[in-house]
This record gives sequence, structure tokens and C-alpha cells, in this order.
Amino acid sequence: MQNQQISFMTAPKVELEELKNLFFQLCTKTSNSSYKSCYIEKSNQKNKEDFIGIDKIKQNLNCIKDKNLNSIYLMGAEPLMHPDFNQILRLCLKVCHTTILTSGVMINDKKARFLRKIDDESKFETIYRISLDSTDEIKNDQYRFRGSFRKALSAIFALLKYEFNPIISVVNYENKTKQELFEEFSSFFLKKGFELDDINLKVIPYFPPMNPNSQEISHQEDFDRIDCKTSRVISQKGVYSCPMLIDDYRAHLGTSLDNSSRVNYLDCEKCSICTSLNQKVLVNDWM
Repeated sequence: MQNQQISFMTAPKVELEELKNLFFQLCTKTSNSSYKSCYIEKSNQKNKEDFIGIDKIKQNLNCIKDKNLNSIYLMGAEPLMHPDFNQILRLCLKVCHTTILTSGVMINDKKARFLRKIDDESKFETIYRISLDSTDEIKNDQYRFRGSFRKALSAIFALLKYEFNPIISVVNYENKTKQELFEEFSSFFLKKGFELDDINLKVIPYFPPMNPNSQEISHQEDFDRIDCKTSRVISQKGVYSCPMLIDDYRAHLGTSLDNSSRVNYLDCEKCSICTSLNQKVLVNDWM
């Protein structure tokens, strides 16, 4: 059924079972990329209001002191662009393992060495997920931005040098199987001296900015693996049910974790992709 508006009145309801994964959108705009799957507005200027305040991060971290989180995720355009990124990372590593979703554009040898120092200060682990959508440089840069392929590779090998175990995050534009993608990327990196395990590849489905083929979501009793059952996202504007629905009013649940709704409705077009897969989309596969 094409071009169907999913109705709030008929959409399935999902309740947060237990908060296991917490995303922070650090930046609301990007100035270094315009890749076609990005849901974040591009801007050539950096304004204070484009970054989440560190006080809001502290406030929400205080709300989860008694929670048994699996991981915190730092995301949003390029999270390392946040002026207080180092302090934010240290705050998160006091709570649990922290995953950075990044293009790698700001990670060089010097930065990787400094990030290793921060990681060594904590009992928890920092996990870096580097965006790389194709092993073909031209194709990858068409998906993302010019120069992104080389910047991502540079970041991956800088992180490896300082004993991180980076994850390659692939948006599956060509709808390949995970096995096909693993074989492609494994062969590519093996030639460069990096032997990939299953843990080193995270496949993200392609979410079109507008989904003309969105289907009505069936009312099965339990979507047991979708992210919003165990995850929440904090942005400068409040709490959302899903990282893919930042700024969509239908996914807005409150201003902070302590006053946000535990219930959300699958009434957004992108929910049809998520529920059809019934799998963890942005959360680390082993979390």
C-alpha cells in the first residue's frame, strides 16, 4: 500500500521494557557532509544552539544512576565536533560502555592517541563505529561526501594502531545480505592487514528520507528486537523514541528521561522498515 499515512489511532503501541541503550545526539547540524541517508540538516556555520548542552547530558545521566545500561551512544552528524566532546565522553564512561557513531573525519593519529588515554582512565570500553558504505571509493563518496572514503580508512587504522577494535558501519544501500557484505569488507580489509570478525561489521538498513513504500504495520503482539523497546534518544529538544526520528513530533516523548513517556506508537513511515526487519537497527548487535 503506497503513500499511506500511518494513523496514530491504528498504530501499534510499544512500551519501554527496560532502558538498556541511551543515545545522545550531540550535534543537530552537520557541516562536513551531505550524504543521502543523513537525517540531519546541513549547515556551514557552527552555532551554540546546534549542540546539546553538557548540563542536559548530566541531568539525564543522573536519571539513570540506578539503571543497568548496556551502552551509551554518542551520535548526531559528527559527534566529535561538539566543543565539549572529551568531557562528555569521560562522563559517559563513568556510567557504562560508550559507542561513538562517527564518519572518522576528525580522527587522526594524534586524536586516536588521546582517545586511548581517555579510554585507559575508565573501567568501561569506548567503541568506535566508523561509517563506510562501500569498498569502492567512488561509490562510497557518492553515498556520503567527497573524501569520506579515505578519511574513514585513515581513522580506522589510527584506531587500530592504538589498540581499539573499530566497527565498520555500513548503510545497506544495495540491499545485500549481511554475509555478502561481510565477505566484501573482510576481503578488502584483509588485504590491508585488518582481519574482520563478525563483531567488526554493523549493517544498517537504508532509510529513505521519505519512504513512498511504507506499509501498514501489522499488529503482532511483540516486536521483540526493535530498538525502541530498550532505547531512548536525548537531543537538545528532548527525548525521542528512535535515533532515526529525531525532530519528528510523533516520536517526541518528553523533555528529559525523568518525565518522558514509556510508551511510543509506531506511526512513522520509517517504523515500517524497522518492524519488517524486527531486529536491532542502530544498537550494537551483541548488546
